[in-house]
Amino acid sequence: MRTRIATLLGLWALFLTPSVSASAEDIALAYIGQQVIPHGFMYKDTTVGGLSALDYNPVTGRYVAISDDRSDRNPARFYELELTFDETGFPGWHLVDRHFIRRPDGSFFPRPTMMGETSVDPEALKLAPGGQSYFWTSEGHAQHRVAPFIREMALDGRYIRDLSLPAKYLLNDAGSNGVRDNLAFEALTINRDGKSLTVSTEGPLVQDAAEATAGHGAPVRFLTLDIATGKPVAEHIYPVSPVHRESLPFGNFSVNGVVAILALDQQKYIVMERSFSTGAGLSVKLYLADMTAATDVLALDSLAGQTVTAAEKTLLFDLGSLGIAIDNLEGMAFGKPLDDGRLTVLLISDDNFRAAQITQILAFVVEGETR
Repeated sequence: MRTRIATLLGLWALFLTPSVSASAEDIALAYIGQQVIPHGFMYKDTTVGGLSALDYNPVTGRYVAISDDRSDRNPARFYELELTFDETGFPGWHLVDRHFIRRPDGSFFPRPTMMGETSVDPEALKLAPGGQSYFWTSEGHAQHRVAPFIREMALDGRYIRDLSLPAKYLLNDAGSNGVRDNLAFEALTINRDGKSLTVSTEGPLVQDAAEATAGHGAPVRFLTLDIATGKPVAEHIYPVSPVHRESLPFGNFSVNGVVAILALDQQKYIVMERSFSTGAGLSVKLYLADMTAATDVLALDSLAGQTVTAAEKTLLFDLGSLGIAIDNLEGMAFGKPLDDGRLTVLLISDDNFRAAQITQILAFVVEGETR
């Protein structure tokens, strides 16, 4: 199965040839296959599940996936995997290591309190330029006024530093400012310059707008930070689409938001939107977001009453067109190129540690002319 996409693709230049850019027109994304990690699979005395982000290390040839376990079942952690695939199929996966994520004092993140308050909710993870560390995000726990954060850690999970967040993302006592519960920093990507990273919230900030519904979309902030200083340098708005269907019965839970992003160049991103509606199921779509004409809103603490230009977006791929069951996809990464040099894209799902869901890894090959 293929879908036609027209975009820019400069991925491997980031790690291998920083001074060389690549572009492609009318590219086909061809489905290779999938693998499923069994529910409740145990590895090194931990339950493998909740895998919410994926990335590839071209030096080791391994993939890394972070678990969104809030240190409930086991301490917060991430895994290294080997994924075996080529253009003819995706025959296997193999876990090769597990690392616990450390707090600044070197300790593990504690289990949730009796009242349910958690200190961490890992969601996004990407290898830093140079391959000597990772950047990762925590959504925090807005319900209990636990702030989100963006951090750098060593390859073994040891704490390195926190990056700076504007006050607009932080929670206030009145609940009128900051990220929404479970709709904070879900996505992270390293930009093509190798000098900055961009994070995205899953949903709108409290002071910006209401959450997406079947009747309307919502503005989501893409925050870009300088890697050297750890400070914000730009911010743009991405327009999340409305929830794909009304919930059944009407008024039940529904959501649509940004769950993964991949930088193509300094202005363009592949964006994964995941929509869920009770009784109507799941929809996952990939979009091309172009920030070229978007307003830099870094100086705006709130979008209320403001007139801003959001990113332009184009539908690239509806995962529903694959003809297979799609689960709770949350992670997206460029993978190992095929032997003939063609690029690959991989997606991974978060099973929420529920037996009714699966940890699904999908592999695609990017076909078309690149230069």
